[in-house]
Amino acid sequence: MSQSDTKKRLINSAVKLFSKNGYFNTKVSDIVKDAGVAQGTFYLYFKSKEEIFIYIVEEIVRKIKQQTEKFSKGDWPADEKLKNFASSVFHLLSEYKEVAKIYFFYLLCTDEKFQKIHFEAEQMFKSFYLDVLKSYEDKELLTDILLGFGKRLFEINFLRDQKPIEEVIKEFEEGLKLILRKEK
Repeated sequence: MSQSDTKKRLINSAVKLFSKNGYFNTKVSDIVKDAGVAQGTFYLYFKSKEEIFIYIVEEIVRKIKQQTEKFSKGDWPADEKLKNFASSVFHLLSEYKEVAKIYFFYLLCTDEKFQKIHFEAEQMFKSFYLDVLKSYEDKELLTDILLGFGKRLFEINFLRDQKPIEEVIKEFEEGLKLILRKEK
């Protein structure tokens, strides 16, 4: 088995176990057992459970960044860019729903490393929104409203299992219409 295959197996096992058992109830020994590797092998790739979790969160942020780049280049109206971007990000986060729950509800509140990642991700979203809304008079205010609205929808409706992702996306689209109804 190649090194990259071993690392992928460790990451996949960690995502699965964090999703199933939560961050605090998952041990490195659980991850290596699920991945089918020796405990020492884990430490060739990661120093700790926290480090593999950070790696997973950073990987999610990298994927979101790819989406910001993809939708920044598109030649669509602002509302279409924002709808498509939001749908793409919500679907991506739904793939990592339990990891997102752990991140939003536990670690973000207590750990400076996660707060730093969160701040950088938020800045990435803000830059994307400002760029997409550059022709709008109140682009800074609209950006702040969209950031807060999207985050709140995701936290309240999706992470707490109140609504399926498609309903959350539809609500975002409806909210987007209200937020952007003012002429440029």
